[in-house]
Parts: sequence; structure tokens; C-alpha cells
Amino acid sequence: MRAITTLLLIAALGLAGCSAHAKPSTIETKIANAAKDVVIPFEAERANNPTPATDLTLAQGREVFQQHCALCHSTDGHSQNQLGLAMYPPAMDLTSPHVQAWKDQELYWIIQNGIRLTGMPGWQDSISSTDTWKLARYIHALPQLTPTRLVELDRLVAPPPPPTPAAAAAAPSATLTEIAYGRKLVRQEGCLMCHKLGSEGNDIGPNLTNEAKRGRTPQWLIGHFKDPPAFTAGSDMPAFKNLTEAQLSALVALLEH
Repeated sequence: MRAITTLLLIAALGLAGCSAHAKPSTIETKIANAAKDVVIPFEAERANNPTPATDLTLAQGREVFQQHCALCHSTDGHSQNQLGLAMYPPAMDLTSPHVQAWKDQELYWIIQNGIRLTGMPGWQDSISSTDTWKLARYIHALPQLTPTRLVELDRLVAPPPPPTPAAAAAAPSATLTEIAYGRKLVRQEGCLMCHKLGSEGNDIGPNLTNEAKRGRTPQWLIGHFKDPPAFTAGSDMPAFKNLTEAQLSALVALLEH
């Protein structure tokens, strides 16, 4: 059966001329997704997820997801961002029945080894075995995670405020916690790929180091995150409509402090 599916995949790619410039047809997408099932070896079925099914495990899996997966699959797992949609075939919706039908051990194998011709890399050199199991648990929890649950999970792994007495005197601890969370988010959301913040990042987009001096309101910053071209004409920045209110607030706190 696996050999037949592989032959069908090759045939479909041949008929399509192997072009990645056009949106893949429904049949191409179905066959490409079926190919993901084909490559998972039978040996992967024998493993069991050794991590406990707890909120802390989900929170830690979410951290790994945001650091390594959200760039293509979006922070909500739906893959409806520019990079995920531009892939050929597009990055899979991790909340879809197809993905959710995979067992933890099958997700583990895919994450560790990747899948050729789909854009999915192997992460065995970057994500540890333990973190991959936690990631599998988080992916399976994605369809049930509400914004409130996500905030609860984020609080479990939120870093403590940095020990800076001067800053502590100037701002309440809640704000310092938000700033620390904002620093974490700019890395997780890939902001530093284009923007510079302090000594980190790149100079492709505007430097965010002195954003507080520009006098922009929190409402303006939040609106810009959600729809950049509406606030900055010609902006190439992708829309971050997937961010929760708590995440947007943390990013604003970081940029305005």
C-alpha cells in the first residue's frame, strides 16, 4: 500500500510539472499529505510518550512550539501566516483531523526526522527527545486550547522579573513581568529576523530599540501588529492576528518601557 501511494505521489508531481509557483490542486495536497503517513516507519508505533500529561508539560511543549514551529505553523497551529501559506504544499493545519489522528509517537518521528519534499525539516539536532515528546502532547492539545487556557499555560513558565532595583522602583512588578514576556515573544514570533532590539536582531526592518521615543500609543502598536499596512503604507510586515490580548500587551510593554 505504501509503495502504491508513493507512486501516486510521483505521478501527481509529474502531471503538475513540479512547479511550486502555483497553488497546489486539491488532489496534489491530498497526495502530499498522504505521503506524510507513508514515510512514518512501523517502528515508530512501538514508542510511548514518557512525559506526564500535565499542564506544566503542555506549557513547556508550547514554549518549544513557539520557538521552533510557530514561524511556519502560526502560534495557533493553523499555519495561516505568509510563510506557511507560501510553502508548496502549504504547511499543514496542526489542528486538522489529519494531523490530530497521528499518535504521539508518529508526531515524534515526523518532528525528529522531517519529511522530504514538504518543507518540514528534521529537528533532531535542535529539539531534544524529551522536548519533542512534550511538543507532541501540545500539538494534540491545540484544538482545545482557548485564549484563557493559553494565558494559564504561559504563566506556568513565565520568567521572573529581572533583578533591576532601579527599574523595579520605576514600574510595578506586573509591568516588569509583561516586559520579560515581551522579550520572550519577540524571539518566539521571529521579530528579530527583521528587527533589531538592543544588541539582538537584524536591520532589515525598523530598529525597535528606541520605539518608546516615537510617541506611538498602545492602540497604534496593537493595530500595527494586527494589520501593518493599515498603519504603515507599503509595509511588508506580516499580520500577527493570531496573538492573544495578553501577548499583544506584553509586546507593547516591551516596546514602550
